[in-house]
Amino acid sequence: MGEKPIGATKVKIVPIADEHWDQLPDIHRAAILAVPNKFHDRTARESWAHGLIPEGYKQSAQDGEVFFVALDENDCPIGFSGHRGYEMTALFVAPEHQHKGVATALYNRTISEILKGRPEKIVLTSSHPALGFYEKQGFIAVQEREEITRGGAFILVFDMEAPVNRPPHEGRELDLMLGGRKKIAYFGDNDPEETFRPYVISEQIKRYVWQERADYLQQLFKESGQLDIVPVAPVIYYLPQYEAEKDRLVTLLRKHMIEGEHDLREELEMSELLGYPSYAVKAFLERMRAMRQN
Repeated sequence: MGEKPIGATKVKIVPIADEHWDQLPDIHRAAILAVPNKFHDRTARESWAHGLIPEGYKQSAQDGEVFFVALDENDCPIGFSGHRGYEMTALFVAPEHQHKGVATALYNRTISEILKGRPEKIVLTSSHPALGFYEKQGFIAVQEREEITRGGAFILVFDMEAPVNRPPHEGRELDLMLGGRKKIAYFGDNDPEETFRPYVISEQIKRYVWQERADYLQQLFKESGQLDIVPVAPVIYYLPQYEAEKDRLVTLLRKHMIEGEHDLREELEMSELLGYPSYAVKAFLERMRAMRQN
């Protein structure tokens, strides 16, 4: 993983190495103790941070938890994340490096790894102070509960999930567009042409058929001997004032889905154009990469 600019600094996200284990408890403890009093008082924070030792993380790794570490420009750990299967299990950043994009960089790397397994959904349990961050990423709180900490005190947590096996706006695209809350809608298949037709005729919404994608898939199928498969051309609906944004989306889709180029910043740009949380575009592109490899 290359270096990523974060504000005025640079950070590298790497798999955890032997020399990192001893520093995880300090990062973890400092991040917890820096939580504002409006979320948890000092007693609750100290209970939450109780008993953190390197062996605990090592044991978790032996049980299947995968850790990534954020390194600053001097290769010093400043944050870490963890996941097990399709669950994100940890995300902590040293207080002096918070609000600089480090957590987002760790999150993006972890989510990318989870999506390689093509899950139907991603789950996590969020503390109260992290709730807003995960909601911004598109996660939905499905349960609020009290959880006991290592020191015995209870704190408020939220069980959250992000569905991956369907588009986040499924069935709501037209309403969102008519309400001005969505610029562009992409349909790889199951084009809702009948539903959109009155608004296309009245020119409230425009329709674009991305034939280039279908032609590309047709050539792939021909080369693999699958002559009986006729690919469907994706369809893009967009509000008339966003013609340039539609063209930009097609350019980005071409780079990722035909030319095979991958760029995190462009994934995030696609997320913004479609109004999707970033994980949804990552999941979509991961499915397209898997299709290309097969």
